[in-house]
Formats: sequence, structure tokens, C-alpha cells
Amino acid sequence: MVAMRVEAGRGWGWIVEGWRLFVKAPGIWLVIMLIYFAISIVLSFIPFVGTLASVLLGPVLAGGMLYGAAALAQGQSLEVGHLFQGFKDQDRMGPLVVLGLIGLAGGVVAGLVLFLFMGGGLLLGGVLDTTGAIIPPQTMTGLFAGAGLLALLLILLLCILIGMAFFYSVPLVMLAGQQVWPALQDSIAACWINFLPLTIFGLIYLVLGVLATIPLGLGFFVLGPVTVGAVYASYRDVFERPGRPSINLAK
Repeated sequence: MVAMRVEAGRGWGWIVEGWRLFVKAPGIWLVIMLIYFAISIVLSFIPFVGTLASVLLGPVLAGGMLYGAAALAQGQSLEVGHLFQGFKDQDRMGPLVVLGLIGLAGGVVAGLVLFLFMGGGLLLGGVLDTTGAIIPPQTMTGLFAGAGLLALLLILLLCILIGMAFFYSVPLVMLAGQQVWPALQDSIAACWINFLPLTIFGLIYLVLGVLATIPLGLGFFVLGPVTVGAVYASYRDVFERPGRPSINLAK
């Protein structure tokens, strides 16, 4: 699908539309979030397997919530069962799980980059100590600081790339029926041409995230649905054209 460039101000507009979708059915959204957080907590208590399942199934559950947001936007009723819509649709469940697997691989790569730089620094220090080479402390400090900064920059770039790949790929798979690789490509392209509105969205969202933590984290029960609605609004702006038929939510 070809992405469309939108105005920078839409970054705030998406959050406003996400709020509007939340207030259309706040009670159902809160129940959905309770179930979602309960699943996440239960999986977190299962060593390794639970963490793996949480990562792989995260896009499936996110796709279900996006499906519910799309239903609300099209004048239909939000249902608790929408959370599990990704499991019901086998054509979409497979690609969504693959997205989770790719996200896991990206996290592993980021961890390896950090490990290699840290391990390489320690190895270099050990070699120099073994050989008896005399290097001024200022020089060693500069070397370690430079290596740490380079590692940080590489991890930051990798995280940005992963974020760009996943921001639209889940709605593209769930709502547009795309396969994994085209969805990832289209998501990166869409984020690239809409860097400004997404930056504004990210900065505002960062503030909202901090505010959500203040009342013992309870604000996330509201921010979660607003986020889903905002992502759906962004997807609709960027990928849905006037006159293009929306996804059929009947099944």
C-alpha cells in the first residue's frame, strides 16, 4: 500500500481522535485493558516461556484492539471479544506472530550489539594489562567513552528502525490483510515520509506516559485505549484514501 504524507499537526490530532474513540465505550475499553494486563502479568510469572509467549502474542492482541478501534470508528459496537480477534482470524494470526518473532530478533540483535561493545572494551583492557602496555588513564577513559557512545548510537538507530517497522505493520496486517514483509516495508516508508507528525506524536505521548505513571500507573488503563485509537487514526490518515473501501469487519 502506498503511504500518504500528512501535516505535522496531525501528530496531536491522532491523540485527540484516540481519546474520542475511548470515550465512545470507556467501560468496554477498561475491561479489555484489564484482561490484557492480566494476561501480561500471568505470562511474566512463567520463566522464559511466558516471556517468549508475551512477545510473540503481543502483536496478535494489539491487532485485536486495533480491530475494535476500527469497529468503533465505523459506527459499530466495541466488544470484549475484539481483543482476541487476531486469534479468530487464522489468516492474520500467523503473520502477526511472525511480527512478534521479528521484534524478538530485533531485541536480541540490540542486546548483542551492547554485549559486543562492552565485552570488546573489557577484552581490550585485559589484553593491554597483560602486555604491560602503559596507556594514560585519560586515553583509556576516552576509548571506553567513545565505544560506549558508538554502541548507544547503534542501539538507538536500531530501536528507531524497529519502531518504524512496527508502528504501521500491525494495523497493515490486521486491517489491510497484508503479509509480513510488505507490511514492514510500507510501515518504514510511511514513518519516513511522516517523520514530523510522528515526532510530535512521540513527544506528546512521552509526556502523557509520564503523567499516566503518577496515579500508581492507573493512567495506563486510559492511555492504553487512547494509544490504540491514536495508532488507528494515524493508520487511517496515512493509508486509507477517500473512496477506498475500509476493511470489512463483518466476519
